[in-house]
Amino acid sequence: MDMSEDGTTTGVTRYMETLLRGLSACPDIEVCWIRLVHSRSKLIHRLERVGTHLEYMIPLPLSMEPVLNESYWNNKYNSVVFYIIKHLFASKSNVILHTHTLNLIDLALYIRSKVDCKIITHLHCIPWKGLYNRNPEHFNRLYKLAYVHPSSETDLELVLTDWEHRSYTLADRLICVTQCGADFVRKGVAGALPPTDIIPNGMDDFYEKRTVSRKKDKLIRLVYVGALSPGKGLPFILEALRGVKQRGYDNIQLQIAGSGHPRFVDSLASQYCDLDVRFLGLLPFDKLKEVYQNSDIGVIASLQEQASYVALEMSMFGLAVITTAVDGLDEMFTDGVTALKVGVTFSAEDGLKVDVKMLEDKLIELIEDKKKRHRLGYNARQMYLEKLTLEQMTERTVSIYRQLI
Repeated sequence: MDMSEDGTTTGVTRYMETLLRGLSACPDIEVCWIRLVHSRSKLIHRLERVGTHLEYMIPLPLSMEPVLNESYWNNKYNSVVFYIIKHLFASKSNVILHTHTLNLIDLALYIRSKVDCKIITHLHCIPWKGLYNRNPEHFNRLYKLAYVHPSSETDLELVLTDWEHRSYTLADRLICVTQCGADFVRKGVAGALPPTDIIPNGMDDFYEKRTVSRKKDKLIRLVYVGALSPGKGLPFILEALRGVKQRGYDNIQLQIAGSGHPRFVDSLASQYCDLDVRFLGLLPFDKLKEVYQNSDIGVIASLQEQASYVALEMSMFGLAVITTAVDGLDEMFTDGVTALKVGVTFSAEDGLKVDVKMLEDKLIELIEDKKKRHRLGYNARQMYLEKLTLEQMTERTVSIYRQLI
């Protein structure tokens, strides 16, 4: 089960689509993806078969606040959803509710009260860190509690809501995609937790060796992939590129694949019109593959990230990667071996920022050293093959399913 906004693709959506491809190789596992979708046009629930699995689209209320925060309406909505989907559980045994959005825990608990089943909470992102985009002041206060003045008391303040707490404590199993995610839950919850597993995200291998040589030009192609939002750090990349250009390197092109609020995108395009930047928009994966295959360096400047599919893709395609040393990105990559890492800075006045001067230096380091680019890209691809394939992720996940039943 997951919750999403109609027409958007998130890391959780990517994970779900990827896991379903992996589970299609397990004929003894019946899968139904229950999708709770916020949409102004899709107002009727719909069940359909997609390949080897079922997909059940359930509309969310147009006004979500009362449903999430008022127990009466929450329970009413959950009872309606269960009435719609209860036929899925008829004559079924060994049922597992694998929840991928924390605020669906109350629906999962409601179903468990009616059906013999187990609940898995899958932690894809840490809720308080998402405040960077929505409420910077609140984010800065919590960041200070977490990293500047940490203590066992302040750790408890980082779990923001009752439903987040229930997601961690009332599930039968907890899956985290990173060690830092598991550590966050362990420190932030007083009392007993369910057994916890760490399963990094994996993905299919789409790598194809380039068969046609690129024109022998001196252009260094950088690629940024992801949402165009403040928390993904794109303005810091652009600022670093301006510094690189001012230091005499004018053979750099940045391709940006992703979407964002038009005002934010227009502001960046206007502010950095002196740079060679291509805004490609949101690309289908076949087109994105071509961008990866024709790029030299992948740049990630996220200020918080658990298990980035962009980082996975860049590694799988054998790109030299420059990344911020935060959260799951710091766990995934080894500095100087599989990527070059860039630090972040924090102050009460400016909040959390990427170290732009350090990013600038790392960019120049790779621009000047083609052999290092190739070595980092090769090592990153080997890391993907050894640890982050779809088969490995699926095997670990199915192992937990079998333990629960």
